[in-house]
Amino acid sequence: MIRIVVVDDSPEVISNIERLLYFEPDIEVVGTANDGEVGYQVVRETRPDVVLLDINMPGMDGLTAAQAITSSLPGIQVIMMSIQDDMEYVRRAMLAGARDYVLKPLDIDEVPAKVRQVHGTVRVSSERPGEAAPEEAEPGQVVTVFGPRGGCGCTTIAINLALALRAFTRRKVVIVDGALQFGDVAVMLNLHDQRNIAELARHVDEMDAAFANDMTVAHSSGVRALLAPRRPEMAELVTGECMRRTLSGLSEKFDFVVLDGGHQFTEAILAAIDETDRLLLVTTPDIPSIKSTRLMLEVLDALEALEDQRHLVISQAGRRYGVKAEDVERSLGMKALACLPYDEAGPLLAANQGRPMYEMDPETPLCRALLELGKSVTGGTKADESVAEIEKPKPRKMFSFLGKA
Repeated sequence: MIRIVVVDDSPEVISNIERLLYFEPDIEVVGTANDGEVGYQVVRETRPDVVLLDINMPGMDGLTAAQAITSSLPGIQVIMMSIQDDMEYVRRAMLAGARDYVLKPLDIDEVPAKVRQVHGTVRVSSERPGEAAPEEAEPGQVVTVFGPRGGCGCTTIAINLALALRAFTRRKVVIVDGALQFGDVAVMLNLHDQRNIAELARHVDEMDAAFANDMTVAHSSGVRALLAPRRPEMAELVTGECMRRTLSGLSEKFDFVVLDGGHQFTEAILAAIDETDRLLLVTTPDIPSIKSTRLMLEVLDALEALEDQRHLVISQAGRRYGVKAEDVERSLGMKALACLPYDEAGPLLAANQGRPMYEMDPETPLCRALLELGKSVTGGTKADESVAEIEKPKPRKMFSFLGKA
């Protein structure tokens, strides 16, 4: 049972939340308060799992209350509530210790999902007085999905691979939308949030692992997402250094970081490849795509980058009039790690509904192939095995390709 406390200066809001959560069998409201000071005392007395906390209240406001709760009771997670759809409010809430941010009026489905999500990501230290501090965890794997040519399905592959990794390993997974100008991860996951990688980039000097993690958005599958900028021109804010620090920070918080790299060969993508443990090069069974993939391989060869950690993925395999998989492999001089079967309707239907295919029907041939790809990426890692056992060789740095030291 997830125990929560609701703190809001509006009795009507508190009543609505109590009614909203009454029919959730795994969530129980164990206390309420109408201001931050009383709310802090209620939290200390009841020790809930999650606190729903309004950001603007008379007396002790939500930011001050969140700081007091998270500093003195670190096992309790805070979700901030506000009518302010403003990134500066989101940033201040995250810096105060909030784990998530929801807008009023509250969505009937969003609130229970966010409560479950933050409860599932509780990070309570196991260190006790007199005991040695736990060893520092190994960073998670960064898996980049990149297609040198558009239309190969990178976003579909990245999203469903992330869900498959979550389902197979039960580990913490985040997907990063690296198609910075026209990324579709938010649309395809039906996520609406002010937080995105461009807003994170505005505060790159303040960035650490916790801040990068707090800028991600929860999806109902348990996967979190770092979304693309809301407007194409904001992509310029995401420099190579920002991308490098973002992926490095997220790998400290997540076991798997899946990057949808899109198909543009930019400074940010080169920096991402610097941080990548496995690069999935996606091609489709047609001559233009094969040509572009061969050029990409030549660039990687020239840079001596990811020599043992680059993998070919043939998307839309078996498509009518397409080049045979064995001919694609022969042309590129490498075996395919996966051949993903062509599915004419599934990806389009999923995109239009804002629901990943793996969530809609994991038994389709394409989803089963993506699950097998996930197992290959993890080296067959099971849920009870250590991700730290997976070797993570570091590639040669690629920043110099664009003149960056």
